[in-house]
Amino acid sequence: MYLARQIKDGKALYFIRQSYLDGTRWKSRDLAALGEDPGAWIHAPTRTAYYIDEAIEDALRDKGVEAGQEELEEVFWPFLDPAVRRIIRKHSTRRSGREGSRVPRSELAESQKGLHIFDKRRLYFLRYGETDRRKMYSRPMRAYDRLLRKSRDEIEQMIEGMEASLRAHERRMYVYSAFDLQRLFLSPLADRYPEAMDPDAMDDGFLEEVCRLQADPLLFLDEEGGNGLDPVLVRYVIMYFDNEFRAIHPEWDYIQDFMHRHRRHRKATGRQPHLPVEEACKSLDISQETFGQLSLKQLAQHYRKKALEHHPDRGGTHEQFIHLTKAYKDLLARKLQG
Repeated sequence: MYLARQIKDGKALYFIRQSYLDGTRWKSRDLAALGEDPGAWIHAPTRTAYYIDEAIEDALRDKGVEAGQEELEEVFWPFLDPAVRRIIRKHSTRRSGREGSRVPRSELAESQKGLHIFDKRRLYFLRYGETDRRKMYSRPMRAYDRLLRKSRDEIEQMIEGMEASLRAHERRMYVYSAFDLQRLFLSPLADRYPEAMDPDAMDDGFLEEVCRLQADPLLFLDEEGGNGLDPVLVRYVIMYFDNEFRAIHPEWDYIQDFMHRHRRHRKATGRQPHLPVEEACKSLDISQETFGQLSLKQLAQHYRKKALEHHPDRGGTHEQFIHLTKAYKDLLARKLQG
């Protein structure tokens, strides 16, 4: 049982959902609708105690689910008044300490055999803030047990909730690691300094991986018959193109010099535009005259605006988005080549 958030008509609606095993695949179902404010179902008669409205227990019982107050309190915990939450946490040991006991690594490996590597890469970065692929791939980790016995919806709800704590400069690095873009480069800088890598190659590799994951039935099996890019992947496309790597390394002077030399080389010998300028401008809904007047930053801002318009929830399709991105990259190449 878990708390789920869903955007509908621009509003965030909340539900209590349950993951259940259907054959060999974990699926999810709604148990109770909570509306826009789950906190409305919380009653706190004192500053050291609270309980969940009994109507929620009745709604769950109607679905054949028996849930006690303690289990419901865990679900509603994020919506409890912060002042009450601090007091309860201070006087409670219920949420302190590690859960579970240590198990042999072989047992961990067996239980985690079916976990998807995309989920493991995301959870690894969100838990540890690292991009070390050797640790991620070489051994099972107790942290990955959080992915077990969960539906795709429950996993995505959990991951998205954890992503909310990412700072602006961490988001691009997070996508870089989650989509394993390090594999595109042989340079020893690839793991630690993605900002020094070829941005065109990175963009191409990212979009190819988006398309590959979209076609992976273990991840995004579309049970509703839609034909657009999955909203989860749309979230990462926006996160990738709307954020930049942050220059925080002591060796940044060296990296900047490397990048400038690399860019000068790429300007002379790099990617050539494939689309006629007229067709590329038409795809971005601008005239050639307007294109000539736009700066690189303004072109990127216009592209992001059009990308949002082609969100599947707004009537766009996967094919439209890919064509739009190709047109933007061609126009960007023309700008870089002067």
